[in-house]
Amino acid sequence: MQRDLYKQTSCVILSAGSSGRMGTHKALLAYNGELNFLQQITTAYSQAGIEEIIVVANAALEKIIRQTGMPLPHQVKLVVNNKPARGRFYSLQTGLKVVSPGHSCFFQNIDNPFVTRETLDKMIRCSEKADVVKPCFGEKSGHPVLVGPPVIRAIIAETDFTNRIDAFLHGYTLLKVDIQDTRILANINQPADYGKAGFEVEFPD
Repeated sequence: MQRDLYKQTSCVILSAGSSGRMGTHKALLAYNGELNFLQQITTAYSQAGIEEIIVVANAALEKIIRQTGMPLPHQVKLVVNNKPARGRFYSLQTGLKVVSPGHSCFFQNIDNPFVTRETLDKMIRCSEKADVVKPCFGEKSGHPVLVGPPVIRAIIAETDFTNRIDAFLHGYTLLKVDIQDTRILANINQPADYGKAGFEVEFPD
């Protein structure tokens, strides 16, 4: 049953921002000596059994991935957001347009590379109980977020790109899943955040 749910679930990773506060694209930040953030996140979803992994990138990041031949799981589909200034809602919409019809979908930002199989398992088991499933540590919600087909259709159909994703989701049934891992709350937006998260490796050039 759970394996079937994985086959009916996609993932959208939002990585089209300018990363201006970080000073380098967050997708390229080193996660360890072998993987960057983008490779770590896509590998985690791939190993969990997600067969459709969509990365929404800006044109500059897509060019780097293509020119360097960056190794990524074979399930990854790169989608370019040519209008990143429209914000996160537009990026999410851009990615969801590629999701297979009828699928549920995880989505998360590139600045949280700590997604685990345990978190995905707990969330995906609840995918049919609510339109939106969020992982929570205490009273705080984190990432990734799992949305069902009705939410996906509504986001795709929305014409107001200024929507905040959280506000848009308020109109749907929500289930919060307790996750005993503070890393679901991580938000690595600037160099200080990178250090506080425990990373000691140098930024890429």
